[in-house]
Amino acid sequence: MLKSFFPMDRDEAFALAFLVAFSVFSFLPLWRSQELAGMAVFGWLMAALMVLSPALALFVFGRRGRLRKC
Repeated sequence: MLKSFFPMDRDEAFALAFLVAFSVFSFLPLWRSQELAGMAVFGWLMAALMVLSPALALFVFGRRGRLRKC
């Protein structure tokens, strides 16, 4: 039988779960009406998500590469 999924490291699973949870938290309707420094909190959370998700992925994948070479 052909396996269509590959095993995921624990760090990768944690990063994925964290990003999904942060995304769900960010899209709550509560944040659209509240403002911080003249901008909706939703905008701040989206900006944080755009910076955090690739940075976290690079960190996790870079760490994985270093650990497997040893």
